[in-house]
Formats: sequence, structure tokens, C-alpha cells
Amino acid sequence: MSIKKDLDKAITESIVKIIQEPLIYFSEADVQQQLCDSIKSIFSLSRLYPTSVKRGKGSKSVYKTSLVHREYGGGKGRRIDIVILDKKDLLEIDSPNLTKKGRYLKPKFAIEVGTEKTKDTRTHIKRDLEKLKKSTNKGYLIHIYKDITRAKSGTLSRQKTEEKIKNNFKDIFSTIAVEGKINVIAVLIRTYRNQARMRGKCEIFNNGIWEKINVNDKKKIESKLMGVMN
Repeated sequence: MSIKKDLDKAITESIVKIIQEPLIYFSEADVQQQLCDSIKSIFSLSRLYPTSVKRGKGSKSVYKTSLVHREYGGGKGRRIDIVILDKKDLLEIDSPNLTKKGRYLKPKFAIEVGTEKTKDTRTHIKRDLEKLKKSTNKGYLIHIYKDITRAKSGTLSRQKTEEKIKNNFKDIFSTIAVEGKINVIAVLIRTYRNQARMRGKCEIFNNGIWEKINVNDKKKIESKLMGVMN
């Protein structure tokens, strides 16, 4: 039975946590860890499964491994941020490097992650999409941009910040071409504006449009994210 529904839910739960408590991540590695922790809460992904790697010469016992891995090989020197392997493929692993005849397995699902610390978002996204297209049956591209600028609405500084975010993040997702087997989740979070109230603390990219979502409306955020992945 496919775990796609459970995986979508786990990813959604992670992103909701980040939206509501954006300071839980400092770097892309933190986002990856948050996602992995949530994904491994799925029962079938929390267990270890046998490989074909013997524990020793003449041994009938074999080593086991997880279905979930970070920085797994994607071929041609590439690494995939997070992969979920297929249970039946693990039996074909014949090397401690988790390969079959020297080649990495094709993940059942693969996830690539980016944050506001990505230097060149357009190039990063292009490479991630190409990697996902070639390396997996089903992929997720997840980018989260945390705006920490303090400038208030209506100020020149805020105007310049919004132009930067638009040019370097929001417009990129409006123009990229994505295949059906890849889900794109892009989220903008404004965390630190120096004013009592504001609209648009969170925006989620949905079908070509950036939609403003109340960060306190957990059900609506969940519904929107699940809709993006279906």
C-alpha cells in the first residue's frame, strides 16, 4: 500500500511547525532534521529492514537499514537531501554503502530543501528539479524563506525588502516548469517586523498564486499545504 498520504501528512505537520515557530530552524539542515523526525514517525518508516549485506563471512545473518536517509547518492556526484527507499529494494543492497552492484537505489520518494540562505535560488531550484526528475519516482521540492527584516509597512526599507523577496524568491516559483511527479511547496514567513499587527505573515505558493494565510489558523494552513501536494 502506498505511503503517499501518510508522507504528505508528515511533511505538512513539519511545515506547519516551522510556520508557527520559525525560529526552530537556523539552517537547511534544521529543516531537513524536522522533516526526517516527522517522516520517521510513520510506522512503516520507523523500522529497520534487512539488506543482503552479511554480518560476516559464512554468516546467515544480515545487516538492516532504514528506509529513510539523508544526503543519499543520486548519481554523478549528486546527493539528495532526503530519500525514502522502497522496502523490496533493500534486499538488493549488497554493499555497506547502501548500493546495488555499485549503484545507488532509485528512491521511492525524494525531497530537496532550500531556505532563505540559498545564494542563488533560481539555479538551486533548477538543479533540484533536475535531480528529482532523474532520481526518483515521486519528488518534493520544499523552499522556505524566512524574512527577518524589522522594517515596518509603508517604509522605504520595507518596500526595498519586498522587492528583493519578489525578485529573488516569489517570482521564481511563478515561472518554473514543474512535472506532475514533483510537488512544489514554497512558503514565505515574515517573522520580525517591528509593528504590533500586520497581514501576510505567511504566504503559501498555490497553483501560480501566493496566498496569504493566518499563521494561527492551523487547519487552514494544513488544508492549503495538503492541497498543494494532491
